[in-house]
Amino acid sequence: MTIFFLKSMLSLLALVLAAYGMYTMFEIVGRQAAADQAVRLKRRHRISGYVYVLLFVLVSYLCVGFLAASKAEFSSRTALHVLLALAIIALFIVKVLFVRRYRQFYAHARTIGTLLGILTFALVGMSAGFYLTVSRFGLDRTEDKSVYYSLRGPFLAVRQVAVPSAMAIRTDRLSIARGRTLFMSRCAACHDPASTRTIVGPGLKGLLRNPVLPVSKRPATPESIRFQLRQPMGRMPSFAYLSEDEIADLIAYLNTL
Repeated sequence: MTIFFLKSMLSLLALVLAAYGMYTMFEIVGRQAAADQAVRLKRRHRISGYVYVLLFVLVSYLCVGFLAASKAEFSSRTALHVLLALAIIALFIVKVLFVRRYRQFYAHARTIGTLLGILTFALVGMSAGFYLTVSRFGLDRTEDKSVYYSLRGPFLAVRQVAVPSAMAIRTDRLSIARGRTLFMSRCAACHDPASTRTIVGPGLKGLLRNPVLPVSKRPATPESIRFQLRQPMGRMPSFAYLSEDEIADLIAYLNTL
């Protein structure tokens, strides 16, 4: 089980607890439950909240541990995940204060609880939902960077246990031809393959014979090009929708420039 898969499953469980917490809240305040039933619902709501916080902390710990160990660069999607997580933390603290200390704002705790559920749904959908979809529920690990890391020690420290294998460049004429067709339809409007002059992006002549890529300054390797297509820099759009075969064909063509 990879770190991403574990994180995704824990996130789904947190989402279920958030949904149950919203349900119990709606039953208590929306349907005016009987006194004995209201007591039971409040106790279940509180327990689900405690477990939700525990899972949130654990998932956050796994995410921070992986980022620290892998030294991964923030993508726009990662930044949005962080903002949503911080918003959930802030709202949860405010809700606890309204319920425990500032009782004059108690009525607003219901709205905050609803917002917490909605933000949790958005956060889990964009992280666990996305991962489980593209990985076919963990069966396809080609997009899972956490396969090279594992949890070690009593405090679940993230440690690198392997390194990605080098991506072999295809050299057959069919792959190069497919890559050229793909380049002309998706890339040629912004990149000149025959020179280094800038159109919208830099020209790509001799791209893989240079020490570094022209904009990101990462090593000029197939792995760096693949990363740039998935998580581009500057004004370049993302090509994360390309399949592994399409990327391999595109790199095969770039290798001929």
